[in-house]
Amino acid sequence: MTVRDYIQNKKVKHFSISGVEVFEKDPLSNNLDAKKIITFILNGLPSHLLSNVDSIYIGSFDFLKDRQVQAAYENSSVFVTNEQDDEEDMIDDIIHEIAHSVEEKYTSEIYADDKIENEFIQKRKNLWLILKDQGYDAELQDFLNVRYSSNFDDYLYKEVGYPELAMVTANSFYSPYAVTSLREYFANGFEAFFMSDDIDRLKKISPQLFMKIAMLLNMAEI
Repeated sequence: MTVRDYIQNKKVKHFSISGVEVFEKDPLSNNLDAKKIITFILNGLPSHLLSNVDSIYIGSFDFLKDRQVQAAYENSSVFVTNEQDDEEDMIDDIIHEIAHSVEEKYTSEIYADDKIENEFIQKRKNLWLILKDQGYDAELQDFLNVRYSSNFDDYLYKEVGYPELAMVTANSFYSPYAVTSLREYFANGFEAFFMSDDIDRLKKISPQLFMKIAMLLNMAEI
């Protein structure tokens, strides 16, 4: 379905907030109010950090189910499932994907000086040592690869397990999911920064990441 199809489809709720077109293809679960949630998100972020998001689509999407994810960012659009536990769950999902849109626009500003990557790799090395000491079979090279790998993600999720991972990374990663790749490390930090869940903890355990996000926050539109 194209954007024009969405607009012309009377069954699809459509509204615009801060220049972002929002399409609610399927009703949100738990009687959540899409307009209220999206307004809260978009009004809470600086406009220059939203400039790479043209539209947000809410609904049941096969490609999200196939990837087993709640949301995704593609071609200047955020897609998010309509199956949400509560408002905070949906806010988390959307801000996380907006982070990827920011990353796409400001790639050089975020990564060119290697500060975040070096911080991330050092944390990955420390994690490898901890897991090795606990008897886990892991190759160091896998921990030095900063790109997302489904095999490595499966290793963390199925062999180590996120509960165990959460315990051994509590003082180095904001959440276990941040371990999976450099891009997710950034997006997870961005989400934490703007959700203000525990911003002091983010600043303490990931100082380079924190400073980079703060720098992006204060950047004027180029």
